[in-house]
Amino acid sequence: MKGAIDALATIEMDEVARCVCTLSEGNFAAGFDSGTLHIYDSDGVVIRTATLDSRVVGLASLRDVLVAVTSTGGVQAFRDEPLWDRPLKSGCEVVSASSLHAVVADGTGQLISLADDGSEVAQAEFGHVSSLTCSPDGVCAAALEDGRLLLLGPAFEVLHDSPAAEDDVETISCMAFRHDGVLLVARNSLGMTVDDRPVNRLECWHPERGMLNTSELPSRATVLRPTESGTIVGCFDGSLLSLDIGDSDPRLIARLDHQVSQIIQWGDDILVASWFDVFRITTIGEVIWYFEHIGVVEHIIPLTERVALMGDDRKGRTPPPLVIIDPDSPPRYDDMPVEVENPSVSEEYSGALSDEEQMQVDMRPNMLEGAESILDTLHEDTELEVGPPAIESDLLEDLSAAARAINLPPVADAGEDRTVDVDEEGKATVLLDGERSYDPDGSIGRWAWEDGRGNVIGDTPQVRVKLSGGVHVFHLTVTDDRGASSKSTITVQVR
Repeated sequence: MKGAIDALATIEMDEVARCVCTLSEGNFAAGFDSGTLHIYDSDGVVIRTATLDSRVVGLASLRDVLVAVTSTGGVQAFRDEPLWDRPLKSGCEVVSASSLHAVVADGTGQLISLADDGSEVAQAEFGHVSSLTCSPDGVCAAALEDGRLLLLGPAFEVLHDSPAAEDDVETISCMAFRHDGVLLVARNSLGMTVDDRPVNRLECWHPERGMLNTSELPSRATVLRPTESGTIVGCFDGSLLSLDIGDSDPRLIARLDHQVSQIIQWGDDILVASWFDVFRITTIGEVIWYFEHIGVVEHIIPLTERVALMGDDRKGRTPPPLVIIDPDSPPRYDDMPVEVENPSVSEEYSGALSDEEQMQVDMRPNMLEGAESILDTLHEDTELEVGPPAIESDLLEDLSAAARAINLPPVADAGEDRTVDVDEEGKATVLLDGERSYDPDGSIGRWAWEDGRGNVIGDTPQVRVKLSGGVHVFHLTVTDDRGASSKSTITVQVR
């Protein structure tokens, strides 16, 4: 039986936090779509607020400087108060920081490296960047929209360039640097061609020696948490895996019911967010406790001796609260049966039936011959009077309550079947669009696109795929905020 822990503090929110960043002294920052930037202390109390020019899309900590980037503005830096501002005409899309520089990617595909005083260190253009991560010594890894992986030095010199396979569609779902400077990359293939390349795999890259090894994963990785001995991998199918340095096959720690969204280290254990729940799990898979959040947990923020949880209710209505918990709290077991002993009452006079008495109660009594016909005659003459009910119920209220209890499944819409022509290279790029899907009595919480072989290729309403000639089948599964789901299928003919 899993024990639960309680919240230390619950703070109501005006909107959903889109990005977060840990700061010094147990504080943390959160950015919002409205352009609001809040600085919280370890109790969840707002201690400073700033209003930026547009939606906050990323936060990073550069030494003791907080770097914030916005969707249509640029880069702004804070240390108790605003320090500097660097406008960008095309806005920013992603930011990361090392111990040396902050690296931002704008809407045109430019990478810009900035020092903590706002001065430009380097600039280069490689294409649209979907994600960034930096090692402490200034090496930068950039994942491009077309599946290309770049390892760049502090001046954006190219250390390694790993393009996506030409005969397949590849994506990079997450990246992280280990403490020894090795980059972990979760790479995924659509799997349109038959070869030895795993559909879901974890690649290890050294800045100088290049790719060290590849390990096959059972599902698409959604989060990587480097450890002293290797890494913990959280997957789309709820698998929680461990890989030590030199291992080729991952070890299964636990299998959760939903996608793993966040993992942080807590002592010798890990804290794992999966859908509405957060678990403390040992490295051998023992669940020490769980905490159920009101919303889908998207951020676990370590605050020295506490942890902050932030998420999204996925309904577009009231945002879920900010919750502060103590991971070292002892779990409670509310569902444990309670045994009551009363030593003053002896078993002989306890009031319970003996075994012999219980057998007599269970036996059907023997009836005299003809007794059943006499009883049937008596039943024919019995009149039943029906009086008014003792309690009058409101029929409309009962029907309304019953209707609210029914969860209608969502409607999945993968679009109409299509026929497309190949380009000069014999390929066709197709946008799979499921945005017409809807939930009649709630909202859609999860999306899952699969190819004809059952491989998950995306978890967003729209997925872009590159196909060779032939007929290709794709399935879209949508799940609503109460767990109901439905599936839709689309066939794409490439000629």
